[in-house]
Amino acid sequence: RTIIRAAFSVASSSLESRMLAMRGRDVISLKRKEPPSSTSLQDHLRKLQASFASLPAKAGWKRAKTQSSQTTAIVGTSTTLEKRYLRTTDAVDPSKVRNRATCVKAFAYLKGKWAADQDYKYIGEQFKSLRQDIRVQSIRDSLAIDVYEANARICLEVGDFSEFNQCQSCLRELYITNPHSANKFEFWSYRILYATALEDTKTVLQEQVEYANIRTKDAMVRLALDIAYAYRAENYVRFFALLRQCTDCGKLILHKTKWALRFKAITRMLKAYSPAKFPIQKLIKVLNFSSEKAARLWLKHIRVICKDGYILCKESQKSIRSPRFKLRREGQNGVTHNVL
Repeated sequence: RTIIRAAFSVASSSLESRMLAMRGRDVISLKRKEPPSSTSLQDHLRKLQASFASLPAKAGWKRAKTQSSQTTAIVGTSTTLEKRYLRTTDAVDPSKVRNRATCVKAFAYLKGKWAADQDYKYIGEQFKSLRQDIRVQSIRDSLAIDVYEANARICLEVGDFSEFNQCQSCLRELYITNPHSANKFEFWSYRILYATALEDTKTVLQEQVEYANIRTKDAMVRLALDIAYAYRAENYVRFFALLRQCTDCGKLILHKTKWALRFKAITRMLKAYSPAKFPIQKLIKVLNFSSEKAARLWLKHIRVICKDGYILCKESQKSIRSPRFKLRREGQNGVTHNVL
């Protein structure tokens, strides 16, 4: 017992000495260090600045002179009508940029070329190059508006909605600096219809607020907003009634949208009129088909059963299937992406 007590006393004393030593270290470490002098800070900052300044020289970096870093507009000197589109990564060379007079001639040439050949792969690249020359020279007048509007319409004809979106985004900025443009409200309506086709409700609401805050009203913008509301509510009767009043470009934007809504409409009709029959002639009028042949082909494609000019609603509910769209191949007609 005496041996155990002696060992316990030695262990407890050593433990207490260790705890005291550790507390002393913590107190020492918690003491606030004196801040460095101002001269040492200045020396440290000078060293950092020198090291950062020497980094580009050591690593061999090159500062890219981008288009946004240029403070003055470029005036082109080139007089060639046709030019390939190349992305600008370095400073723009004025000798490779067409001047304003040449841009006017190139625009007229491209319009005639499109009317004659309809080669979108060539015309699309030439228009992108022309838009680039206009942009780097900060041309923001009627010439820029005419070029972007013509390019946007061509994009709608071939279904290149990616390039159309770029054109209409730039047109929105150009209309701010040119508020009295003749086609301002027309392309405003296209912007609303494009947002409707993408089911972008937020953009439609923003356009509605902006339209409500202007004094001058326009029938095309009002029609586009009404179409957007009808589509969102899935009111197919009102949607197709308004679609008849739309321009050709507006109908091209909503081409796939109308087919999707037609399928929703026929599905509801089969449930609502079952077990009765529904006349095909009435369907043609309600869903805005161009002819009876087009309506019958579509009904056959989605496997709706027809007999003696009527749709058999009860039987068709079991056989109907979702329509299968024929996807366009990548690069067909020069359209390489974003086929709506």
